[in-house]
Parts: sequence; C-alpha cells; structure tokens
Amino acid sequence: MIQEEWKIIYETYYRQLYLYALSLVGNRHDAEDLLQETFVKAYLSYNGTGSIEYWLVKVLRNAYLNLQRKRQKEVLDDGNLYLTKAVAPEEPLSDYIEKEDRRRLFAEIQKLPEQMKAVLMESVYFEMKDEEIGILHGLSRENVRKIRSRAKQRLISRIKEEN
Repeated sequence: MIQEEWKIIYETYYRQLYLYALSLVGNRHDAEDLLQETFVKAYLSYNGTGSIEYWLVKVLRNAYLNLQRKRQKEVLDDGNLYLTKAVAPEEPLSDYIEKEDRRRLFAEIQKLPEQMKAVLMESVYFEMKDEEIGILHGLSRENVRKIRSRAKQRLISRIKEEN
C-alpha cells in the first residue's frame, strides 16, 4: 500500500486502536507507544490481503503481549533483583469521551478480567466477528460468545450496583 492509503488507515483506526491500547495498558504513555509500534509493524508486514482492521488488532495485541512479557522479566538494578511494575492507570479517556456514561462504561470495562475485556473491546469497538476473535485468542466461536455474554452481565450488574 502507498503512504497516502496508510494515512487514511491511520486516521480511520487511530481512535479505536487507542481506546483498545489504553484499555490494555491503563495509561496514555504506554498506549501511545503501543500504537506507534502497531502502525509501524502493520505497515511493514501487511500484505494487502484480508481485513486491515483485523490485522491492526492482531498486531496491537501481539505488541501488548510482548510488552507484558518484557515487564515480567526480572531486572537487575544495583545488585538487587526485582520485578518491574506496571505504571498506574491515568484517568481513562477524559480527553476523548465527553459523555459521563461512556466514560463510566469504559472504566468498568477496564476492571474486567483480561480475556473478557479483550473479547468485549474487539467485539464492540472493532465489530470483529466471533470467528476472528476466536482465531486471535485461540478460542472457539462458542467460547467467544460465552465470554462476551459473561462480560456484559458483569458490566450490567456493576452499573446497577453503582446506581
């Protein structure tokens, strides 16, 4: 693909991918780094066949998993062995979502277990098919449906508790 096409792709998918990255890492700095890495890797590796949206999500997810592996490695600092810790999350989406209900919903999605959060984000924000999500996570289509349903039920019960 030529650069002009990638500019359009970037403008089209940046916000969705940013929200997804933010939900994974919990802070703006890491989300922006993850997005930069995603677009560079996608640009270098996309072969022009298949869904670009699916490819971007797959590259983002893999970049996130690599980041998690890197953070979990032991690091030697001044002779002391310790595990690196994730950066504390910032206020989610205050610059991007104006309505309070959407902000609350996104915050609740962030509290879900990793697999539920990923399936829900990919399904809702990226409108990915169950088959695509299943391939991405090594799950059957039925398991994807169950995970999404449980995630929605958990969100509904949490929101009802708050009200």
